[in-house]
This record gives sequence, C-alpha cells and structure tokens, in this order.
Amino acid sequence: MHSMKKYRILAGLCVLFGFWSVAQAESLPNLHALAAHGAVVTARVIDLNNGRTLAALHPAQMLTPASVSKLYVTAAALHQWGAAYRFTTAALYRGTIRNATLHGDLVLQGSGDPGLTNAQLWTLAQRVRAAGIKRIDGAVIVDESLFGRVRCATTDRCEALASSRAAYNAPLSAAGFDYSNACLWVRPATQAGTPATLGFEPFKIPMLGLRGTIETLPKGAANTVRVTRVTTDGRNWFYVRGGVAVDTPARCYYRAISEPALYTGQSFIGFLRQAGIAVKHLTARIVTKPMPDTRPLAQVQGQSLGEELRGMLVYSNNYMADTLALDLARTADSAPISLHQAGAWLTRYARRINTESDWPGARKSKPRLFSGSGLTADSKVSANDLIALLAAEYHNYADFPTFLSTLTVPDQTPVKMLKGGPRIWETRIAAKTGSLSRPVSVLALAGYLRLRDGHWGAFAVIVNGTRQRPEIGMFTALDAVRADLVKILRTSGN
Repeated sequence: MHSMKKYRILAGLCVLFGFWSVAQAESLPNLHALAAHGAVVTARVIDLNNGRTLAALHPAQMLTPASVSKLYVTAAALHQWGAAYRFTTAALYRGTIRNATLHGDLVLQGSGDPGLTNAQLWTLAQRVRAAGIKRIDGAVIVDESLFGRVRCATTDRCEALASSRAAYNAPLSAAGFDYSNACLWVRPATQAGTPATLGFEPFKIPMLGLRGTIETLPKGAANTVRVTRVTTDGRNWFYVRGGVAVDTPARCYYRAISEPALYTGQSFIGFLRQAGIAVKHLTARIVTKPMPDTRPLAQVQGQSLGEELRGMLVYSNNYMADTLALDLARTADSAPISLHQAGAWLTRYARRINTESDWPGARKSKPRLFSGSGLTADSKVSANDLIALLAAEYHNYADFPTFLSTLTVPDQTPVKMLKGGPRIWETRIAAKTGSLSRPVSVLALAGYLRLRDGHWGAFAVIVNGTRQRPEIGMFTALDAVRADLVKILRTSGN
C-alpha cells in the first residue's frame, strides 16, 4: 500500500513536470519549432521582480554563447574597477635630459587599455613635447610586459597573423591601440576611369605597405573593392583590387594587423614627429619584460570604463573584450598571461555568480569560458547561467545603470540585425547579440525587457546548429526569438 501511494506521488510529479515542460515549450512556440527541425536551443525568460519564470525551453542545456560572453566581461570589469575607472598609458624615459634632448630611450608603457585610440596617442606625444623634449637620441621602446607576448588562441586570430580580410580577428597586446587595426582610406576620383586615392590613417608608417589600385567607376556602379592584409618580410601589405563608383563617399577599410605593439610604436614615432620632436631611430623596439631605471615623463588617460564597455558591447568589439579579460586575469596572475588564463578567470567568476544565485538550476551549472570575446567555440553556457548573471546585475544597484547602458535597444542600435519588427520589440528590450558561423552556426541574444505591468524581466536565448544540421540561418533563428519575445511582451505582466 505504501509503495502504491509512493508510485502515485511519483506519477503525479511526472505528469506535473511533464505538463510544465509542455506549457513552457508552448510559451516559446517558434523556438520550439526551430528545435524540432534540428536546432539546439536553450532559453529562459523571467520576471525579475518576483523571480517567476515566464517561459523556458531546455534552460539548463549548455551551448556555445558567441559574443554574449561579453556580458561576463562587462559585469566582472564593473565589479573589479567601477564605471569611472580609466586606464593610464605612460611615457617613461631612461637616460638624461639636457638642452631639450633626451639622451636615452623613450618608453611607451602599455597599460592594457582596450580602448586606446590614435587621438590619445597623439595627446601623449604632445605631452612629451610639453615636458620639454625636442629630440630623442635613443630608441623609442614599447613595453608590453603587463601581459607579456600574448599567443594566438583562436583559429581566426592565428590565421590573421599571416593574412586578414577583416577587423574582428586582431591579435592582442597590452600596448595595442586602435583595436590593433589599420585603416586604409579609399576615395574615388572625380572622374570615372581614373584610380581612386588610397592612404593610411593617420599616416603611413614603415610596417605598412600598399599594392594594387582601385578603379573609379561610373556613377551608380556597384562597389567591388577588396582589401586583404598579408604579412610578409616583416611588413603588413594591403593588397587592393576592384572599383568604387565616382559618387561613393570616402570609406575607411579596417584590417587587423599582425604586430600590435610594433604598430603602436611606429605610430607613436609618427605622432612624436608631428608634435615637433626629432626622433633619431624611426623603428620601435618591443620588450616583454619591465624596463629598469625608468622615470615618468608624461601620461594620458583613456575613456571611462563605462564608456569603453558600451563601445565594446554595442559594436561587439572582440579585441576590447579579450584585452579586458587579460586585464582581469592579470589581477590574479603574473605575466605572461594567456587567453586560456583569462578564460579560466572568467569561468571562476561565472561559477561564483551561479553559486550565489537564487536559481537552483544555476547553482549546479558549470559554465566554461575560454575567452571574453566569444570567438572560442568551446565556451559553453546555458540560459540559466545567463539569467543568473542578468539577475545579479539587476540587483547590483551600483553597477546596474552602467551595465544596462551597455546594451542596445533595437530602435536606437547600429546593429542592423536587431532592427525591424513591431514597436514593442524596438522599444522594450535591451540586449546583447552573439553569432558565429563555424564549426556550427550560433545565434544568441540576452538582456532585459519591460513587461506590461512595468516590471523588469530578463531573457536569454542561445540557438546552435548541430553536426546533422550545422547551419541554422541567423535571421531564421532571430525571427523565432523576436516572435516569441514579442508574444511575452504583449501577454505577460498582467
């Protein structure tokens, strides 16, 4: 009799949880249909005011998150340094200064600033001049010892050491600037049939070379410009071909460069010369160990961390995310620092968030992160993990305003894939997207929404392809996410 009663209880629980599972799947019908046709999905939507789950589909399933990984970097950086923190890049010197001449070396000390730009490098050069320096007889040295030499850890970045047709796969350095990208401007001529004007921004430096021409085409012609950066014999050659219409605005083509510290050093020399400083040696030396016997000369601060994080998430900047991940790892380990160590640091952080979470499923989950950018396909997280992070930030009143501001609202975003759909979609969610195309497709979306009753909600959705169906169309997956979230926005929170 006792065993029969126990059986009935277990059967009842199975029916109850089976019904709950079906009900949750029905609340995400488009994602459920996608999963039925070969995709793997993890999803959860909650009301943050009371913790109630509004919808879920395999929320504990561990999948590749792509750039949604950047949410962990953002939360960790805000916790570590605060939104007002600014990285400081310094110019040091060793030797003596006599009669406005530095008889010795000028050292640019990389601080791991993920957002160091040519504007700040120019400011630093001007401040060296303002410190009384008119001539440098020694070398200009770039010190990237904060991380040491960072080896490539993703297929995309390793391939980019030899050649790149993109900006996202730039190598990493504590002394990189402009996201380790060089800009080639293409300006069409005023008359079709003549070559377009080509030039590097802000100026040409010894390590950059140009081969090929771009033809100016008749008005209205299709843009066929192709730009490939190839590294040979120690130089980064930009191979160009194709054509651009005469009525096309000038455009900058960004390409990842192969030696970020050298790129910084040669660019800094160019800025020093523009500031009126004579530089004896026009090639920079790179060091990966701290320079002894140096003294401060000038410094420049970057943007506030909050501003840098917003730029990182809005434009999904992989260089910034992985540089910040290395910065975080550097707080626990000494150089050299690898991306593997950075991923291990983020993994510990993610698991600590889970341990402290109110979600039992998250407490038992074991997310794994191998980078901050999400370029590493081996990273695995679940919707439960992301919801635990989003809930933790929502209840972190010091960091939440900045964390929320880093996310994009479809109505205002430069991310084209989020645009479109009903007004409720465009104005009542703030999200981070993620996507990969290999080894299987990834579409991820996570962030916050405002429910009908004004409550805040959080959502996390990851859609992965499989070996059997490696390619799930990005817009097919996004349409399913949009349709299901719009339904929740219209019906939940009554």
